[in-house]
Amino acid sequence: MLAVATVDALGGPAEFRSRFSFPLITSMVPNAHFGLPAGVWTDDTSMTLCLARSLSTYAPPGADSRVGKLGGFDEVHQLDMYSRWWKRGYLSATGSCFDIGGTIQRALFMWSNRNSAFSSESKANQRALDRIKAELDGDYCCGNGSLMRILPIGLAYWRNEEMARKYAYRSSEVTHPNKLCGEACEVWTRLILRIMNEATGEMEKKFTKLDLLTEMAGFPYTQTKLRDILALPSSGSPPPNTGTDVELEEYYRAHHPLLALIPQSSTKSNSPFLTSPIPPTNTVPSTGYVLHTLVAALYAFFTTRTFEEGAIMVVNMGDDADTVGAVYGGLAGCWYGGERGSERELFWTPKVDEWMGGLVKKELVEEVA
Repeated sequence: MLAVATVDALGGPAEFRSRFSFPLITSMVPNAHFGLPAGVWTDDTSMTLCLARSLSTYAPPGADSRVGKLGGFDEVHQLDMYSRWWKRGYLSATGSCFDIGGTIQRALFMWSNRNSAFSSESKANQRALDRIKAELDGDYCCGNGSLMRILPIGLAYWRNEEMARKYAYRSSEVTHPNKLCGEACEVWTRLILRIMNEATGEMEKKFTKLDLLTEMAGFPYTQTKLRDILALPSSGSPPPNTGTDVELEEYYRAHHPLLALIPQSSTKSNSPFLTSPIPPTNTVPSTGYVLHTLVAALYAFFTTRTFEEGAIMVVNMGDDADTVGAVYGGLAGCWYGGERGSERELFWTPKVDEWMGGLVKKELVEEVA
């Protein structure tokens, strides 16, 4: 959760700026576009916190909050949380909503203007949900607003894949009912589940990024756009059943569409902070389109070796840098994160310590987490 907020805040100043049009960002700097000081996270983290708070505090109607354990999945409760953020700055780093995606704003407007004067509240709620699904499912509504906040679903429900995937899809539908957005959230949640299960179980062998790539390639995609970039081509030769990790990696580099993007980039980086170069915009766009965000975050994760290096790469892609950074941050935080001292070379580097030290309202993120 802190990783989401950290890379979100790091990337905020690069939002809306073209790639390679600004000096390389490696530290927290002020966000000139919104007139914010360094270290302020944006709507990506606020909505992530809202979802997390909902999952941990929802109580069914009639339940006694003093008895038993609170928490659960409920679309109405989530939309109420998002509306509190939109209208009153709930769980915001600044106390106000200073940025919001167009599709999310339209969904929250529909939700806030539902009318229960002539029917029960439950019927009014359902009509509003139905209206959101009917009016915001077009291709023009395929933004990254549901993907950017999806991490808490995987963190809360990692023990049950079927439930987690179902909730990830339903969580997307409250603002982004398009099937591409829903399946992108499912895919991302499945990756989080796999990391969580491997990290908490008895691992027979070291779990590698190659294993995670295999997991992603084997997802049962229904959306062609996702399958074409995240799965292996059905017409190609299958991966080798035996052989070394080096041979399997060479196979994926030759056949997997995402890894095939890597040779199209320049062969070396001219930055001391990056061993892998930032790809050109035409190879890996980083716009607010959910597919672009998903691919850019995965590219930064799979082509770098540490949390710090991936974060620097992803925020310097520009465009929707804060959101792509937040999406990367959640996955990379799960992958690299460890207690100070145990995984210091992969996560708790001096630069990440610096970023965390400059994060505004860090205690609020920790409280919700």
